[in-house]
Amino acid sequence: MLRIIIVFLFLVIFTEAITEIITKSELFSPIRKFFFDRRQNKLSRFLHDLIDCGYCVSVWIGLFSAYVFIFVDNIIFNLFFIGIVLHRLSNILHYLIDRINRNHDINLD
Repeated sequence: MLRIIIVFLFLVIFTEAITEIITKSELFSPIRKFFFDRRQNKLSRFLHDLIDCGYCVSVWIGLFSAYVFIFVDNIIFNLFFIGIVLHRLSNILHYLIDRINRNHDINLD
C-alpha cells in the first residue's frame, strides 16, 4: 500500500514537472511561438491553446504517465521518469532553501 501511495505521488510530481516544461519553459517556447504565429489556422490555434494551457496539458501528461507506468516496463522510461521527479524535487528544495536564507537575511537587519 505504501508503494502505491509513493508511486502515485511521484506520478503527480512527474505530471506537474512535464506540464511546466511544456507550458512555461524556454525549451518549448519556439513550439508555442510557432503555433501562436499561425493562429489564423484553426488547427494551429487549437494546438497553441492546448500547449499554452497548464490544465489541458496536465490531463494528457497524466494519462500518458499513468499508461506508461501501468503498461510499459522499460528502463528508459523509468530512468526518464525518475530523472524528472528528482529534477522537480530538487527545484522545490532549492526554492525552500532560498526562502529560508532570504527570511534569515531579513531578520538580521
